[in-house]
Amino acid sequence: MINNIKGFVEQLNYDAEVFGNSFEYSGKRIFISGMGGSGAVADLLSDWLDGEIIPVKGYNLPAFAENGDLGIFVSYSGNTEETLSVLDKALRRGLKCICISSGGALEEIARDRGLLFLKVPSGFQPREAYGFLISAVVKALKIVGYLSEDAQREYSSAVGKLSNYLPELSSEDSKTYEVAGKLYRRIPLIYSQFYSVAVRWKNQINENAKNFAHISIFPEHNHNEIEGFEFPDFLKDKAWIIFLRTDFDHGRVKLRMEVVKEILREEVVGISEVWAKGESKLEQILYLIWFGDFVSYWLALMNSTDPYRIDRINSLKERLKIHTSGG
Repeated sequence: MINNIKGFVEQLNYDAEVFGNSFEYSGKRIFISGMGGSGAVADLLSDWLDGEIIPVKGYNLPAFAENGDLGIFVSYSGNTEETLSVLDKALRRGLKCICISSGGALEEIARDRGLLFLKVPSGFQPREAYGFLISAVVKALKIVGYLSEDAQREYSSAVGKLSNYLPELSSEDSKTYEVAGKLYRRIPLIYSQFYSVAVRWKNQINENAKNFAHISIFPEHNHNEIEGFEFPDFLKDKAWIIFLRTDFDHGRVKLRMEVVKEILREEVVGISEVWAKGESKLEQILYLIWFGDFVSYWLALMNSTDPYRIDRINSLKERLKIHTSGG
């Protein structure tokens, strides 16, 4: 897995195969359907772009989606039942549809219907293929004419510079290893203004390290969670706060994080900050995401667990199959 994490930039540069019928999209709304590692792409696009990007995580298409809107359906395996359900509803409602997967039912449907389909390499865990899926969605947005030239340049620049950070992120002498050590045998409380960053950290820590983690997004955190540190008592002995910070955080969010650090300092075991590097918003978001991927891997090793093992997810899928087949 460590080599696949190191290969994140190569994935972001991947040129996905394209099949089906192309089209131009001049609308504003884009619904991106996906779950888990596939769904994380929607979170990234929503945080990065100023357009109306609407992540869809579940079985249903939002009621306000209408004929002519754009839907992008991302499932690494191509068999994610929630994503397939949303695609069926989108086709019935007349959305323009783009499908992205490594194969599976999603590819079959796309090819049968002549939908624009972008194929990514198979053989990875969905969370390992995050870069492939990002690059495929970005390419799809270019094809349909949605992505501005400024955004295209920002993407190329961010990905081009990201590889410079590999040496400082990938060694056991790195800050990533240090942060993992802070989280060992503790409950990570992950705070950020950008949902895509925080949720990727959480998901990777959950799946790779088999470690519970919690996120909260600023400034919403200040209106509720900040009061939740009195009980249970064990939080003072188990919780470690991580602030994920960028130069693109709102000015008041920056101030709020500084104040919250002081208010909560005595309520948890400790507090860490990870500051993004890079010039553009996208570069800084990708830096923090990549940083968290390494943290999750080191934490898996510290927990003496196999990052590829997903016993509970597999057990859930098997039980769902029984109910689907009427057993």
